[in-house]
Amino acid sequence: MERTISGMMGKGSVNHNTRAFTAKNVDKVRSRDNVEFCHSDIKEVYHNLFDEALERYNAK
Repeated sequence: MERTISGMMGKGSVNHNTRAFTAKNVDKVRSRDNVEFCHSDIKEVYHNLFDEALERYNAK
């Protein structure tokens, strides 16, 4: 079975990413197969990932 993954460039949409709505072109029967890997506030995730490295960089 072929597997694909999609990514996004740009602002994005939390409602789209969490599938809070169903678009007209979506096969609702297959929606149960969707996997949500992470649902976190993007700003919080950014700080968790990069604040320490940013501090080290700015200390130079």
